[in-house]
Amino acid sequence: MEIKADKICKSYGAVTILENVSFSLERGQKVGLIGYNGTGKTTLLKILAGIIEPDSGEVMTRKDAIIGYMPQDTSLISNETIRDYLRRISGIANLEEKMEKSQEAMTEYKRRNGYAFDHRLEVMLTGFGLIDISSNCKINSLSSGQKSKVFMMGVLLSDPDILLLDEPTNNLDIPALVWLESFIARTDATSIIVSHDRLFLDRIVRKIFEIDWHTKTLNIINGRYSDYLLRKEKELIQQWQKHKEQQEKIERLEDQLQKKKQKTISGSRYIGTDNDKFLRGFKREKAGKSGKQAKAIEKRIERMEIIEKPLERDLFCIDIKPTKSKGGKEIVLVDLIASYADSKLRIGPISLSIPYGSRIVILGVNGSGKTTLLRTISGELSSLEGKINRGNGLIIGNLTQEHDNLPREESIKNFLLRKTNFTIRETYALFVKFGFKATEIDKPISFLSPGERARLLFALFSALSVNVLLLDEPTNHLDLEAIEALEKMVARYEGTILLVSHDRQFLKRFFPTDVYLLSDGKIKRQESIKTYVEEAERQAHRLINIIY
Repeated sequence: MEIKADKICKSYGAVTILENVSFSLERGQKVGLIGYNGTGKTTLLKILAGIIEPDSGEVMTRKDAIIGYMPQDTSLISNETIRDYLRRISGIANLEEKMEKSQEAMTEYKRRNGYAFDHRLEVMLTGFGLIDISSNCKINSLSSGQKSKVFMMGVLLSDPDILLLDEPTNNLDIPALVWLESFIARTDATSIIVSHDRLFLDRIVRKIFEIDWHTKTLNIINGRYSDYLLRKEKELIQQWQKHKEQQEKIERLEDQLQKKKQKTISGSRYIGTDNDKFLRGFKREKAGKSGKQAKAIEKRIERMEIIEKPLERDLFCIDIKPTKSKGGKEIVLVDLIASYADSKLRIGPISLSIPYGSRIVILGVNGSGKTTLLRTISGELSSLEGKINRGNGLIIGNLTQEHDNLPREESIKNFLLRKTNFTIRETYALFVKFGFKATEIDKPISFLSPGERARLLFALFSALSVNVLLLDEPTNHLDLEAIEALEKMVARYEGTILLVSHDRQFLKRFFPTDVYLLSDGKIKRQESIKTYVEEAERQAHRLINIIY
């Protein structure tokens, strides 16, 4: 037994999050932890990591087991170099200090491959797409995405026995994601992974932990994520069928019951004439039998174990109908050069024509300028040189990665009223339509989770009938239900879409008209997404083979 949870319970105030969660995992098992947003996935990981205490129950691990935990928020503030930080956080520096005095420390240092630490560090920098960054670079000089990768490197280089990862793919580009996927698949650490990346889960995990949104308990299903989906669909169909058949049976029995009761009443009331004594006796005898039969049917119905109708949540739906206003709707970039004021990154010159109705995917590693390009197209960032011609009929909706175009201190209601010119009643209806509770509408936007902020932006886009969608890593922070809703919306959307995404399953279902790669500030047309991903996979496997 590597890790065991026994009857874990956790509540926040009157709201129960986890109820009697129990499981046991052996060395090397890899589990996908899934559930709707707000069902307690992050809470459970924090309990397993020892960060928060359960209200009751306990967590047991193998003696001296090293736990590596990566939260969703990987904000990292340090004036250390990358190398010094990773040596410290991995425990290698501490072991080196003890080696002269402790044979035990020397043994542990060898076990954790300490002599090859610098080599492993360089391989990981390459694997995570940080090849141009020196290990002597200061942490505080890195971008937020680069800091997130360094944080994950620290978790992996600690050689954990138990690996707890909360949405590890959120800030990774496709090459880095594929590398991480290959690394986890090869490690013998017991791994519990919260992820919305369906392909990532399918390739790594062989067991699914599902937190039930209704009971707050843990359902354990053996197999891949795709196996889980098939099983859930089959079980749902079977339960609906059994429920339907039982309801039909009950209706037939109740119909028979009513007929028997009617015969009982009519037979017992039969009077006839004095010459009909025999017939009257016969009628009453039959009535008695019908009465007994009616009681038997009633008991039969009462003894039935009722098969309940499957309990389902109201399905989340993203409905955006682009405006059909007249006017030119093409977007044209002419020798565009763009950059942030405090950034060394500069993209361009870029010339590109985007006809209305295009479905464009922009690929590239983290830091290549994809977000800069989308923000410039949206008008949130001014270009340094060149120009952008936006058609008169365009209404642009920009879904940024971290939703930093939302005013965090403004209330949700005031934000929607200001942006949409809706009435109060229309605003409430819109809010509820996108999966929110009406009672939450007066909260500040800062109170919303990342997934809820994404839904708020989609609600705004729906209200404005935007006909150009700029989607920058749109599946980040969304649960699997919301991602499926997004896929359906994108499939039927008739406007222009520019998509930046690392979610390979989402990309597979996008069906782009054009694919571009942004690299070294230039944009180049690509043959396909598949070709790009396959090359990333080949590179990842080469690097993994160097470590193992």
